Amino acid sequence: MLVGKYAVMLSRNARGSAAIETAKAMAAQLGVAYVERPHNQVLEAFMAAQGLAAVIVLEKDGPRIHSEHGTFAYHPGMAEIRVQQLLRGAPDHLVRALDLHPGARVLDCTLGLASDAAVAACVAGPTGRVVGLEASLLLHFAVQHGLAHYECKTPLLTAALRRVEAVHAVAAEYLATCAHNSFDVVYFDPMFRHPVQGSKAMEALRPLSLEEPLASSTVELALKVAPRVVIKERSEYLLAEYGCQEYVGGKYSRIKFGIIRR
Repeated sequence: MLVGKYAVMLSRNARGSAAIETAKAMAAQLGVAYVERPHNQVLEAFMAAQGLAAVIVLEKDGPRIHSEHGTFAYHPGMAEIRVQQLLRGAPDHLVRALDLHPGARVLDCTLGLASDAAVAACVAGPTGRVVGLEASLLLHFAVQHGLAHYECKTPLLTAALRRVEAVHAVAAEYLATCAHNSFDVVYFDPMFRHPVQGSKAMEALRPLSLEEPLASSTVELALKVAPRVVIKERSEYLLAEYGCQEYVGGKYSRIKFGIIRR
């Protein structure tokens, strides 16, 4: 049985020494084993026999993560549609809540699929800075690779993906290292960790993610790093518990953005 929770292997469609070296490099980056794909055993059976929680399979178009709950490959989610709407002049609740503008410095403490970070990077532009924190090693690995390689239909979004700085870190620990006023706004999306049931994009990674509630002490750290903190939730009641006094969201939307000012 393999030691550790994860392993890396090639897909049956990926061949050649270059692909093998790439897969081995990914395994080294993650600190896990590189294994040969079994010929006479389905992947799920191999994972069970080896006691693996997930296997990262290098496909021709990049890594795909397999767990007992499904598979995951990076995609920017709703970011493409949202950016196209922004280009047509439509409003965006996140843009308004974060008070985004060219040159804005944004710290996204719950990077996830980087959809919000990508939208923020589009508005902040080349003169801005968007840093995204992800505590889950596998999710960070997959999203970081996607940010560097995924090609969107909208060139502006592709360029924005390349500018997002993905960092593998726990939010509270990272915030504690930041200087005063390092960013213009700090953003939290606690509901990303507990999404509406049926979000297939995250099901494969859900058991492998770090699911911790947002602590008030972390919000206090954020207020030292930036004069504006934004929290995304499903109710104003939950947002009020964090100290939010301003809210952004559609009248009939189940999603609200709460704003805390220093």
